[in-house]
Formats: sequence, C-alpha cells, structure tokens
Amino acid sequence: MKWATHLGFCKTILINVIVCCLLLISLEVSYRTWLSFSGCGDICPYTAFFTRLDAFHRYTDYGFMGPNPILGFSPADGTFKIREPAWNGATITIRQGVRVNPNFEPRSAGGAILAVGDSFVFGDQVSDGETWPALLERRLNRRVVNGGVSSYGPVQAVLRAEQLLKVQAYSLVILSILVGEDPQRDRVVNVNLYRRPALIRDERGLRLTTIEESDKIVSEHFACAHPWIPELFFWSHVAKRFFWRLGYAGRCISFVHPKAATHDEIIEFAVERFAALPDRKVILIQYPRYSFDGPTRLATLAIDEASKIRDAANHHGVRVIDTYYALKDGPPHETYIYSHWWSHHSKSGNEVVSGLIAGEIAQLAP
Repeated sequence: MKWATHLGFCKTILINVIVCCLLLISLEVSYRTWLSFSGCGDICPYTAFFTRLDAFHRYTDYGFMGPNPILGFSPADGTFKIREPAWNGATITIRQGVRVNPNFEPRSAGGAILAVGDSFVFGDQVSDGETWPALLERRLNRRVVNGGVSSYGPVQAVLRAEQLLKVQAYSLVILSILVGEDPQRDRVVNVNLYRRPALIRDERGLRLTTIEESDKIVSEHFACAHPWIPELFFWSHVAKRFFWRLGYAGRCISFVHPKAATHDEIIEFAVERFAALPDRKVILIQYPRYSFDGPTRLATLAIDEASKIRDAANHHGVRVIDTYYALKDGPPHETYIYSHWWSHHSKSGNEVVSGLIAGEIAQLAP
C-alpha cells in the first residue's frame, strides 16, 4: 500500500512536469512565431527564429584582447586571422601591445607619430596594411604607432596615450574621437568580458573609477554574476527576453555607472587631459556611417557632438582635424564596410582619412 502511494505521487509529479514542459514549449513556439512574422516585412516568414537553436547572441572572443589593470583591456600580442564574413578574412598583427603592419618598414628618420582611439583607429574589419595609421605610415614613410583599441572611449584612449608615452616620446599624438559613440563608452563599467574605468561625479568630484570599482558594479547584477544560469536556457527566446531585462543576452550588457558623468563632462575631461600631454597634439574627429544618412536624429547628435569637441579643443589650444567634409561626398558603400552589427571604414575610407591627416600635419611646424 505504501509503495502504491509513492508510485502514485511520482506519477502525479511526472504528469505535472510533462504538462509544464509542454506549456513552455508551446509558449516558446508561439513566441518564435510572433517574432518571425512581426519582423519579416514584405517577405514572410523570417525563419531564423525557428532554425537557430541558440537564442543568445554570444560574445565572440577573437583572442586579440587581454586584461589590463589600468585600462581594463588592451591588445594582446600575436597574429590573428578573423574568419567571420564581416571581417573579410582580416589579419591582425599585434606586437608589444600595438597593431603593426609587418609588410612595411618606414625608412624616414622623422619622429614617430602615436595614434590612439577606438576601433576606427585600430582598424576593425580590415587587415594590417589597410588601417589608416598603416596607410598614413606609407604616405609619410614615417613610423605611425597604432595605439587604437576597439570599444575605447575618449578618456580611456587618453589613458592609453599616457601609458604609451611612458615607453617612448613621439613627435605627434593623434587622439581620434568617433562622434555619436565614443563619449557614451566612458560612462559604462564593462564591455563584453572586460571591466573598464568609468568617468563619474561623486562627493570627490569628477574622477575615474578603478577596475575593481567597476567590477563591483557588474557583480551586483544577478545574471552577470551567475552567467551559468542563463546558459541553461540557451535555446529559449522567452528566457532570453527575461535575462535581457536582468542585463544578460549571451554576454553582459554594458552597465552605465549610476554616478556616470555627462557626455559634455566626458568631452571636456578628455580634451583637457589630452591637452596636458607634453607632446604635440591633434584631435581627429571621425564619423559613424549614419552621420551621412541625411538629417536623422542620430546624424544631428553626431554633428552637434563634433561641434562640442571643436569648441573644447579650441579652448585648450589643441588643433582639430575633422573628417566630415572629406568623407561627405564619397559613397558610403565604398568608404564603409557594411555588417549587421557595425560599419567601419573600408581601405578606401581609411585612404581618405590618412590623406587628410597627411595634408594637415604637413602644415604643422616640425
């Protein structure tokens, strides 16, 4: 009798589990169907929601970044071949923490130039000889050190310049700022697998957080502190929607520090700190592709931000090179590489940028 009672209890649990699973599967299929038809436009259905088992868009670690105790992350030495379609088989060569073009050795005895900034400097989506620092190096026949790092903000890039200037002096330092995108990055405490310093305003005034402080902010988010839990539900778009609200979508979403500085404060802080560097300096203003899509809200914001950078640079006596008009009349499909996640400059676009820089710095006193 006791065994029969236990058996009946187990059957009840099993039936409830099966019913629950069927309900969850039904909910998942219904949600995927809705996602498929709601975003398909004129061509229905969009089947990716049915054919792709993994609902999470995971971070791809290409291996060319590593942790840095001050900057959060920086390039790691090695040669890397990126085989994703958007990268067009790009080769990345990093030596002594900076990207190099191993196929060219400048012969000029002129002083080296240092370029810092984000992925537009580093050269995402193009090979070593197609970044604008590499193309500028060929034009000038003069060493141009590519100190750019993907996902850096302007303050983070200035910190990078300060680190590299401790190793050697340069005849010129170029700080590239991608308007509409870069200042926001200095407000957040993480990117993908890494923590980063954030510019905040607290009782101590305007200051940068340490990597340890940033890590504490991230660890307070449940899903990021326990990523194995959402990983159990890798197949579910319903679960993805839930965990996205907790800050996880296959990787930790970038968290803005609760005391983050404003965009204007970040621009002023970065330019003022850059102006304090001992070497000759130039700020290069670069533009995302949407800046040339017409009078859209994002394009307007980018143009306004460029104006603020020029004003801050003029106030602190730093020369500005603005790439807008050099790129404005060029077809975006030629000067930018389209991808589903972002558009960086193609070799053609980097040729335009390097040509503009070469012409401008030729006017600087030696």
